Amino acid sequence: MGGKLPSDDILIRAIRNLDSNKLSLDGVSKLVSIHELHSNEVILDKPERWCLMIDGFPMIKHGLMCWEFMLKIEDSLKSITQSINTVSLVCKELRTSITINCLFSPTSIAIAISIAIAIVIIAISD
Repeated sequence: MGGKLPSDDILIRAIRNLDSNKLSLDGVSKLVSIHELHSNEVILDKPERWCLMIDGFPMIKHGLMCWEFMLKIEDSLKSITQSINTVSLVCKELRTSITINCLFSPTSIAIAISIAIAIVIIAISD
C-alpha cells in the first residue's frame, strides 16, 4: 500500500496544496482508508504510522475526504448531465411529437414525462 504512494515530502506537499498531479484519486482514497484504520486502534504498519505523523494537519480526515470527493465529483456530474440530457430529449419528443399527441391524451403525455423524470432521479440516486 505504501509503495504506491509518493515519498513523505511529496505526499505532505501534495496534501497541503491538494495537488492532484502528485497524488491521484486512488492515492487520496488509500490515505482516507489508512486514516480510518488508524482511527480504529488496529496494529499499525508503516503507512498507518505515517498517518499518525500527518495527524498534525488540521482536520486531516475531513480534508482528505473533501479532496477525494472533489476528484470524484466531475465524473459523477458528467454521468448526471448525460441522464438529464436524455430525459430532456425524451420530454421534448413527448411534448412535440405529432404522432404521440394523436395517440395519447395530454394527461397521458404528462404522466409519461413524470415517469421519465422519476426514472432518472432513481438512477442518479443509485
